[in-house]
Amino acid sequence: MTGGATVLRFDHMPSDFHPLFLFLGDSADLAALADLLRKFAEHPRPVDVREALPGAGGRSRLTLVPGDGPVARYGLRAVPGEGTFTWVLNAWQADQVATRIGSLADNGLRSGNDIIELGLDGEIPVKVSKGEFTDDFLTPRHHLDPDHVDPGAA
Repeated sequence: MTGGATVLRFDHMPSDFHPLFLFLGDSADLAALADLLRKFAEHPRPVDVREALPGAGGRSRLTLVPGDGPVARYGLRAVPGEGTFTWVLNAWQADQVATRIGSLADNGLRSGNDIIELGLDGEIPVKVSKGEFTDDFLTPRHHLDPDHVDPGAA
C-alpha cells in the first residue's frame, strides 16, 4: 500500500472463470485479520468482519460462520443478496488460515500474497495481499472499480 495510513480492504473480484475474494492491507492490517481469525477459532460464532475490524473497507459484506461436521458448506461463498458472502470455517481451519495470514504479515517483506482455498467445489478462493496495490484500489475512486466515474467526463 502506498502513502499514509492504510486500512484493511476487502471485496469480491467477480469473474466468469476465476473469481476471487481479495483482502488488501499492510502488515498491521493482516495481523489484525489473523488475530480475528484466531479469536474466531477459540470462540466460534458468526462474526461480521467489518464490525469486528473497525475501519475495514470494501463494498462486500463478509461474515465468518462456524462450520461443524461433514455437511457444513465450508469455504467462502456468495449468499443471496448483492455483495454478501460467508466464510464457513471450523476452528482448526480458522487457526490454519490465521497462521498463513500471520506469516505473510510478519515475513519482513514489503509485499507478498497468499491464496487460501480449502479445495471444495464452489468455494471462492481468498487472496490475501500485502503491499501490492495502492490504497484506493478497492474504492470507487480507482479506475478499475465498476462504480468509478471519471471526474473529467462530461
